[in-house]
Amino acid sequence: MKRVLYFAVIYVASMLLGTLVFATLFMFGCNLTMFVTGATTSFYSLYFFVKGILAAIPLVCVLIQVLLVLYTIRHPASHILSWIMYLLLGLLSWLVIIPTDVKLIERYDSGVESFRVTSTSAGVFRKEDSGVYYFSRIGDDGKAEGIFLDTTGFLGHEGTAIPLFDYEAKNESAFPYSDIIIKNSLEPPRLVSYPLAVYDALLTAARYASSLGFLSWLAFASLGLSLLSVYGVQFTSSWKLANVSCVITASAVILFMNYLYYMHLMPPMLKEIAEKLSDLTGHTDSLIVLANLVIAVLLALFGLFMGIYRLRGESVLESSK
Repeated sequence: MKRVLYFAVIYVASMLLGTLVFATLFMFGCNLTMFVTGATTSFYSLYFFVKGILAAIPLVCVLIQVLLVLYTIRHPASHILSWIMYLLLGLLSWLVIIPTDVKLIERYDSGVESFRVTSTSAGVFRKEDSGVYYFSRIGDDGKAEGIFLDTTGFLGHEGTAIPLFDYEAKNESAFPYSDIIIKNSLEPPRLVSYPLAVYDALLTAARYASSLGFLSWLAFASLGLSLLSVYGVQFTSSWKLANVSCVITASAVILFMNYLYYMHLMPPMLKEIAEKLSDLTGHTDSLIVLANLVIAVLLALFGLFMGIYRLRGESVLESSK
C-alpha cells in the first residue's frame, strides 16, 4: 500500500515541479526571442508562463511515466500493486490530463510570432550574411540612418562602407528572434533544438487528433499505451543500470518512431502499407496505431515472461541458501 501512496506522491510532486520548471524555461526562452539589444525588457510574462504550462504538461506526463519505472527499478517491491497504480496514473494522463491540456492549448494559442518585435535599435553593430549594419538613428516610422559595411561583396564592392538614408530597418533575417545578435549568440545547438522539434511535432499531431474527436484521440493515444508497456523492459537484466538504460532507450525509440510517422519521414514501402491500411480500415493513422499496439503487446509479454523468470530465479537462489 505504501508503494501506491509513493507513486501518487511522485506523480503529483513531479507534475507540479516539472511543469513549473519547464514553464519558466519556456517563458525565458520566448522573452529572449523578443529581446532587442539596447532596449529595455522584462523577463516575466504571464502569457508566456501560462502558455509554457500548457506546453509542458504532456512532456511532464511522459517523463513521469519513465520516472515511475525508474523508481520501481531502484526500489523493487510488489510489482502487481506497482503495475496497477502505474497503469491507473498512465490512463489518467492519456485519457484526461493530456487531451484536456491539448484542447486548452488550442483555445489559448495565438502564436508566439505575433509577439515578435519587428523594430530594431540604434547604436549597435549587427552582422548579417550580407555584411554589417550600423544604425545611428531610427525614426518612429521605422526609417533608419546609418552605414552598411559590405564584408562579403554582397553589393559588388567588398570592404566598402555604404551610407544609409531612409532605410527600412527590418529584421527578417533574425526570425524567429527579434534581433540577429541574440539569434547568433543564443540559438540552441542541434542537440537541444532537435529533441524540441520532435516534441513540437508530436504535440502538433496531438492537437490535430484532438480536434477530430475522441476516437481520433484514442488512435493517437496508442502512443501512450506503447510507452506504458515500457514498464516490462525493467526486467531485462539483473543489473539495475542496464534496466535503466533499456527503459530510457525503449521510450526514446517509441517516441522517435511516432515522430517519423507523423512527419511523413517513413520509407516509401511503409507509406504504401499505410495507405492500404487506411483504405482497409477507414482510418488515416492505422499503421502507427497498429505498430503501437504491437509494441505494447510484445513489451507486456516480454515483461511478464522476464518477471516470472526473475522471480523464479530469486526463489531458487533463496532456497539454495
